[in-house]
Amino acid sequence: MQKGNLLQFNCKECGQSIAFSVFELEKREAPLSCPKCNHKYALQDAVLKRQLKLFADLCQQLLTSEEILGHTAIGIDIGEHHVKIPYKLLLTRLNSTLDLLIDGEPLSIKFLIEPLKEGPSCGV
Repeated sequence: MQKGNLLQFNCKECGQSIAFSVFELEKREAPLSCPKCNHKYALQDAVLKRQLKLFADLCQQLLTSEEILGHTAIGIDIGEHHVKIPYKLLLTRLNSTLDLLIDGEPLSIKFLIEPLKEGPSCGV
């Protein structure tokens, strides 16, 4: 997993992708700016900041647990069949978003998670 730009949303003015690091959000003094049209996003709402902080903690735990996640699988039972899906595969395939209303307009923040390092298989 990469520690860089983990969150991304599209500018509501021009549609340009705006990426930022959840790990740096608490330290940020200036609002985020769209690289194309320079529209500003403050992200100062206390609830949003708390939720993003929780996500940052989750990301940090995933980084810390990367070694064990290479040996972990999620089991799914479908009738008589049992399927094990490697957790590291789930991290690369899941599309996680936080859907918000900002100024009455919908805004989806995508959680960008890089694949975990290759390691021993989960025995799938």
